[in-house]
Amino acid sequence: MLQKVTDSKSDSLSQRQLMALPYIVAEPTISEGARAAGIARMTLTRWMRDPAFREELERVRRNIAEFAFNELEGLTIKCVVRLQQLLDDPDPNVRHRALKTGLSTSINFRNQKEVQHKLELIEMAQVMMRQQR
Repeated sequence: MLQKVTDSKSDSLSQRQLMALPYIVAEPTISEGARAAGIARMTLTRWMRDPAFREELERVRRNIAEFAFNELEGLTIKCVVRLQQLLDDPDPNVRHRALKTGLSTSINFRNQKEVQHKLELIEMAQVMMRQQR
C-alpha cells in the first residue's frame, strides 16, 4: 500500500520538498520532474545533493513500484481467465495466438522461477561460506 509522503521519517525536509516528491517520481527525467513539481531544475539538482532528500525520493519510488507490482499481480488472474476464454474462441487464429501467448508466458514464468531458485541457492552458499570463516 502506498504511504503518504508526509508519513516518512524525514523531518528535515521542507513541506515544498515533500509535496514535490510525487511529481518528481512520476516523470522519467529530472527536468520533467522539476517542471511537473513546479520547481527550477537547479533547485531539484540542489535538493538531490541532500542525502535525506535522496533517501526519501527512493522510499517514495519503492512504495510506488510496490503498489504497481501489487496491481499487476491482481490483474494476473483476470488475464489467465481471459486467456482460457480465448482458447475456446471459434476463430482458429484467436485460439492459435492465445495458445502461443499462454505457452510463451508459461515458459518465461518457469525460467524466472528457475533463476530465482538458483539465486537463492547462491545466496545460501555465500552465507555458509561466510559462516565457515
